[in-house]
Amino acid sequence: MREYIARDPRTGLPLSSRGGRSRIEVDEAYRPSRGPWDAIKHFDILSLANGEKSALEVDWLDRPHLVSQADGIKALPRIAKGNPEAAHDSLCSSLSELKPELRIAGLFSLPFIALTNPENLFEHLEELLDDVDTSVRVAASDCLKIVAPVFPSATEEILSRELRSEISSRNAAAFAALKEMCKVWPSVVVIHLDELLRLDDRLLRAKAAALLPPLARTKSAAVWDLIGWSLQDEYDDVRVQAARTLPTLASKAPSIARVLLEIAMFDESDKVRRQGLRAFNSMDMTGYRMNKLCIEGARHSDPEIRRACIKMIPKLFLESEMRIQAVELLRQETDVKLIALLEEMAIDPEIEGGEAEKNKFLAPAEPVTLEDGTVLPASAFDIDETGQPFYLSTKPTESSNQLGSGKDQASSPSTQPAFATPTRPDGKSIPKQTKRGPDGQHEVQPPTDSDRKFNLGTGLSVDELGEIEFDPARDDYDDDEEEDF
Repeated sequence: MREYIARDPRTGLPLSSRGGRSRIEVDEAYRPSRGPWDAIKHFDILSLANGEKSALEVDWLDRPHLVSQADGIKALPRIAKGNPEAAHDSLCSSLSELKPELRIAGLFSLPFIALTNPENLFEHLEELLDDVDTSVRVAASDCLKIVAPVFPSATEEILSRELRSEISSRNAAAFAALKEMCKVWPSVVVIHLDELLRLDDRLLRAKAAALLPPLARTKSAAVWDLIGWSLQDEYDDVRVQAARTLPTLASKAPSIARVLLEIAMFDESDKVRRQGLRAFNSMDMTGYRMNKLCIEGARHSDPEIRRACIKMIPKLFLESEMRIQAVELLRQETDVKLIALLEEMAIDPEIEGGEAEKNKFLAPAEPVTLEDGTVLPASAFDIDETGQPFYLSTKPTESSNQLGSGKDQASSPSTQPAFATPTRPDGKSIPKQTKRGPDGQHEVQPPTDSDRKFNLGTGLSVDELGEIEFDPARDDYDDDEEEDF
C-alpha cells in the first residue's frame, strides 16, 4: 500500500509537518532482495511457508508466477515485525527440512528474522556451514557474510573457524565478512587479525595483513602494533600488504609513520620500499629522526630512494650544512644524474660563483654626502672612460646651457681639467668653506712664497736657513750662530 502524502491543492507540493515524528530511515543494504515472493499476500505467507499450501499463483511485474513453499519461507521477513514468534518458528522448521532448497530459503531469511528474535538461529547456521549439500554450504557462507557485521559477538567463534578453513570458498567468504566488519566493528577485526598474524600459515598471514589498510584510518595502538609486526614478517607478501598502510598513516598518524618508515625504507623488497617512498614524500620532514632518515636514505642502494632523500636535503639543512652533506655524498655516488644534482648543491655561489653571484652577497656601499649637503649613492662615484665620476659626466655644465653665443661651447678633452671640482645641481661651483680643526677653531692656511720669509736678524729666509749644513763634529756652531744673530 502506497504511503499517503498530504499535498497543497494549489501547488501540488507535499505539506511539511513541523514538529511531527520523523520517518525512520531503514538501511536499504540490510533488506532481502526482491522477487516473486514479495507478491504473496500477508495472510498466505505462514500457510505457504509451513507447507499447508503447496503453491500459489501471484502477479509479479505484471506477469503471473507460481510460488512454492520455498518462496513462502523467503517472504517470512515481511511478517517478522507483526508476528515475530510465528515467523521465527517457521524459519527454524525450514532450516531443519530435508529438502536442500528449503534450507537454502531459510538461510535467505535468517539475517532478517534474527533482528527480531535471534534465538537458536546461529546454531542452525553453524550446522549448515558443514551441510552435506554443497549449495547449502555456499548459501550458509553467504549468510555468514551478511550477519557477521551485524552480530559480531554471536558469530565470533563461527567466523574464527571459517577464517582458518582449508576450503577456499568458505575461507574467502569469511574474509569478506571480516572486511565488512572493518567499517563498523574495527576492534573486533583487530582481535581476529591478532590471532591470524601469529599463525604459521603464510597465506593466512598475507590475507590478514591485506585487511590492515582499512584499519589504518582508526587511531588505535593495537592496529599500529599489528602493522609493525607485519612489516617485520619473514615473507615479502606479508610485508607488502602491511606497507600499504604507510601512506594513510603519514596523514592520520605521522608520528607512528616516522617510526615505521625506518623499517620500510630499508626493506629488501622493492614493493615495500615503493610504499615507504610514497609516505616519505608526503610527510613533514622536520625533526632529528627524519633528518637522520634522510641522510641514511641518501646512501641507500636503491637510486629512487637516494633521489628522494637527496631532494629533501635543501629543505632540512642550512646552506652550509647542505654543502657539507653534498660533498660527502659525492664521494660514493655513482648515478650521473644524482652526481649533477649533488654538485649543484655543493657549489658555494659566494666563493665559486660568477661576478654577479658574488656581488649579491656584498653589502651595498654607504651613500656619500657632499660639502653642500647633497647625498649621492656610492655608484655615482664610479669612474667612466674619461676618468671622471659618473655624477659629473652626466651632469650638464653651465657652458653647455648658454645659447646664442655663436661659438662651439663643447670643449675637447684636452682643454678640460683632469679633475673637475664638485658642482651644485644648478651648475655653479661649490664655494670653498673654511676648514675647522678638531677643537672647532679655524685651521691655519699654509704660507705662500711671500710669507715664507721673516726677519731673523740676519736677513735669511726659512728656505735659506734650511740650506745651512750642520757638522755634528763641531761643538761651536752655537757660538757662530750667536755671532751671526
